[in-house]
Amino acid sequence: MNMYAHPVKLAAVDAEMFESVGYVDGSRSLFIKFRNAPALCFEKVPRFRYQGLLAAPRKDAYYKTFIKDQFIAKAVEFPAAG
Repeated sequence: MNMYAHPVKLAAVDAEMFESVGYVDGSRSLFIKFRNAPALCFEKVPRFRYQGLLAAPRKDAYYKTFIKDQFIAKAVEFPAAG
C-alpha cells in the first residue's frame, strides 16, 4: 500500500464515514480523510464532483454514488496536527 504525505488543505465536513475532504486543482486529486479507515486520494476527479460533495446534504450517499468505485484511489497519510 502506497502511503505518502500530501500538502493539501482539508475542510471539515458533516458526514458519518469521513471527517474532512480536500482537493488539488492541478492534479485533479480528491482527498478524503475517513473516520475509521485510511485516508484516500482519488485521482482525476473533476472539480464539480468535489463541489458536489461539499454541497450534498447527505455526503455519505454522494460519496457512495459518485466517487467510490468511480475513480482510482490510493491510500495516503497526513501529517499529525500539532
